[in-house]
Amino acid sequence: MNSQTVGKIGLVGPGAVGGYYGGMLALSGQEVHFHFRSAYDEVMENGLWLVHHKEGGRREQITGLHAHASTNSIGVCDWVIVATKATANLQLPDLIRPLIGEHTQLLTLQNGMGNVESLARAFGSDRTVLAGLCFTCINRTAPHVIESLLPGYVQFGELGQSLSEDSRKMAQAFRTAGVGVRESESLDEALWRKLCWNIPFNGLAITGGGITTDLILSDPVLKQRAHDLMMEVQAGAQAFGIFIEDTFLARQFELTEPMGPYKPSSLIDFMEGKPVEVEAIWGEALRRGKAQGVGMPELTKLFSELGKVCV
Repeated sequence: MNSQTVGKIGLVGPGAVGGYYGGMLALSGQEVHFHFRSAYDEVMENGLWLVHHKEGGRREQITGLHAHASTNSIGVCDWVIVATKATANLQLPDLIRPLIGEHTQLLTLQNGMGNVESLARAFGSDRTVLAGLCFTCINRTAPHVIESLLPGYVQFGELGQSLSEDSRKMAQAFRTAGVGVRESESLDEALWRKLCWNIPFNGLAITGGGITTDLILSDPVLKQRAHDLMMEVQAGAQAFGIFIEDTFLARQFELTEPMGPYKPSSLIDFMEGKPVEVEAIWGEALRRGKAQGVGMPELTKLFSELGKVCV
């Protein structure tokens, strides 16, 4: 291992987000072992490809791809990157246990709240458990093709503390791979800020009838609901001493407009009949807010609507 690498990386859940960032790390020279399940055969036949729309649709293949159909064949890793859906958290410990050694460190790229705590409970809070919040637009358009529509950035944070030295090395690995990186002194703040977009746009895309983000913005009723939901997330954060400025909320709409007819990840899961991360994205925020006495009528309504239509 040279000074520029973080060691052997095992990546579980190489869908859109995991496949893209794992691919970027691999292209930069990191040793990334991908655990594929349903996509394994197609990836072995056709390779894993990234498409960069901000670069005119440039395509590149992950050369020297380490692809595995089982985590048992990967073995113990220095880092494990978790990019599975949060709906799989109960099964996750058994899945990644073959990758975990005494000094293995963990990075979750999952949506929603509670994922870091879940990993710490399963594998001990004495090891690094890092979160990377992905502010980006990425879709997997085929089992072996991942398209980046908006590169965005990944914001890294650790539970209850600033980034450790090892966490900063992982953040730097992303940076070296060409990924935009931000470091947060407060993981909770970063989580609440991300929910300002995820809660309204992922949720309304589903309950609005399976629609893309441009249709939410063009519908006055849905756009107002999105604004009201953001305000409730802002209030929930403030109850924990986290201040999210109004300009940040306005910026979420400004960033969404150039995405065009974008399908949020939860909408894609819903349309494909897969489980949607209702509890991690909407339920946990609602529970935390209500526990602090915050009124969240719009979020309560949306959570109920999602519970009726989602797997």
